Amino acid sequence: MPKFPVKPPAGSSPNRRHTFNVNGTEAISSLKRALNIGLFLAPTVIHLRGDGVPGGKKDLYLSAAIQRPLRKLFSDLCRGAPTLDRKSFQNFLEVEQGEPPDEVSTALTKDTYGFGQFLELWWIKFGLEIEKPISIDDKDLTKPISNYFIDSSHNTYLPSHQWGGRATVETYKRALRQGCRCVEIDVWDNDIAPPPGGSLAGSAGGTPRSERSHKFSKNTLHTAAAHIKGAMDDKIEQTRQFLGVEKVHSKSPRCSQFDVFGPSPDCENNLTLCPADTNEKVDTEQPLGRWKTGLPRDEPIVMHGYTFNQPIGFRQVCKAIREVAFETTHLPIIVSLEVHALSEQQESMVQIMKEEWAGLLVEKPHETCPNGQMPRLEELLDKILVKVKRASLSPENSMAAGSLSPKATVADDDTASEDDRSTKRPQPKVPICENLSSLGVYTHSEHFANFESSSAKIPSHIFSISEDKILDLWKSKRDELFAHNRHFFMRAYPKVTRIDSSNPDPSQFWRKGVQMVAMNWQRWDEGMMLNKAMFSGEHGWVLKPTGYRGHNDESCGRITDPPHRTFDLLVTVLAGQHIPLPDGMPRHKSHSLRPLVKCELHIEKAEERSGNLGEGVIKLRPIELKKQTSCGKTDHPEFGMENRKLWFKGIPKIEDSLSFVR
Repeated sequence: MPKFPVKPPAGSSPNRRHTFNVNGTEAISSLKRALNIGLFLAPTVIHLRGDGVPGGKKDLYLSAAIQRPLRKLFSDLCRGAPTLDRKSFQNFLEVEQGEPPDEVSTALTKDTYGFGQFLELWWIKFGLEIEKPISIDDKDLTKPISNYFIDSSHNTYLPSHQWGGRATVETYKRALRQGCRCVEIDVWDNDIAPPPGGSLAGSAGGTPRSERSHKFSKNTLHTAAAHIKGAMDDKIEQTRQFLGVEKVHSKSPRCSQFDVFGPSPDCENNLTLCPADTNEKVDTEQPLGRWKTGLPRDEPIVMHGYTFNQPIGFRQVCKAIREVAFETTHLPIIVSLEVHALSEQQESMVQIMKEEWAGLLVEKPHETCPNGQMPRLEELLDKILVKVKRASLSPENSMAAGSLSPKATVADDDTASEDDRSTKRPQPKVPICENLSSLGVYTHSEHFANFESSSAKIPSHIFSISEDKILDLWKSKRDELFAHNRHFFMRAYPKVTRIDSSNPDPSQFWRKGVQMVAMNWQRWDEGMMLNKAMFSGEHGWVLKPTGYRGHNDESCGRITDPPHRTFDLLVTVLAGQHIPLPDGMPRHKSHSLRPLVKCELHIEKAEERSGNLGEGVIKLRPIELKKQTSCGKTDHPEFGMENRKLWFKGIPKIEDSLSFVR
């Protein structure tokens, strides 16, 4: 069964009842209310007339399978009458659906409604239209950028799992087109091609490339893995051609799990394990296991170090980002750099970014933004921000602490990197050159020591912390963690064991105020469903709820506590259509299919809210967060009156916009 991530809107009624129809062929992934219904073009049975004006409502055609349960609902509401009277319709929308009374009274302008008019209002006006992307003109862009949740990706260059595969620029394009506003680039020295004599040369800080020792170093061991992987791929390909065996990938069940759109039988247009999923004819798509890659030797590469991942060029990534950066929205992008390249190619990185992102790259503070204050989101439209570590500056060359500039403090002592997730090999410390560091204007990386350190008070700093570490901090430093995230950026990234590109539940970090939860967009799982629900139609930036934002956002001059309330939710499941048959089940056996609908809530539990996640927690009344219907019959099931209502009652202390229904 497909699963549907949805979230209720901020300010919506706490007592909601929802009736919906399930369609297995395709489903809306998220709505702004706990409501999920599918609309699918099908053979003509009923015609909902549009108004005929350009840009107006379109004609809709519903199949008999979809129409049948909807007609039954309409008939039940009419209670024997041929049409639905206004009072009954109003009662259905307000009581059963939980719609705001003022919106209902405005929408209902007639005394009676036929079936088509009923569907047009209920299914479209109070259903599908709320899934439309919010106009950027209707979003509140007046708050400091640290007061927003940001749609973020992890190791964006990877198309599948974390330890192998071929990096590609297509993953950046797809993520950005789908609303991602924080992408990650791991940058390394380009030592992929050997020097004369055939050995591999490692980069050494301060040593001219022509004079470097022709031997392995810590900074080039990652290229050895790429060579081994490439050689293996070449041998497999030669054997396959010799035996006349065709490549098999599009029918594999593994294809669907690496798909940000959800399960699909076709891998060609999705992010999958399939190696031939890009149509771009670029140098990086050549077999990188061979010595020559077509990448300029004086420009850095992008790859996952110390793995079997094969690289692409840093310039090509920058070109791809520029190409689609603001294709779907004008809201800014944050580029998170994990820098392993040494100073020579760091300077090359700066030059490339300035060339490829000319006119878009933020290189200095906004003229209207005073020192020590973060800019408003509206001041960064069509801009690219760089997140990078600070340069190693001597104390005497530093400015006063507390300045917005990343040059304001002494050298960063962060000797570890996110690549520690993929290996226990000691990571060499790579000092960041001043020119590259200066690009971290509003978003510079800081090593987390504690919340009392001077670096934790600099407005532009970002702490990147693993998911496990954040959960540990929530146990021991709950108040400090939440207070920090009200004012300053924090980024969560997946733990070391997620080599299959799985994801955590991002909502548990949003509820702790974490602005950026870096998700593995390579895999469509529960975590990505919730991420999709959070940012659907929001242009990648979602304003934090009241109580989660910093003091300079509060008009009253003081911080208010997050609002919570008791929540009741009733979901009524009518029917389903086109439920996919299990693999191997022939069509004529569909009568034996017994589908059901599962529904679960993703909310902040009492023990999570208190920070006491271990033993000794006071046992509170257990809240049942998962329910399911009884089984239907066939791939077009209709769920009877029994067990089709999924009722969650009396759920305490809920923050609507950070609670989800799946």
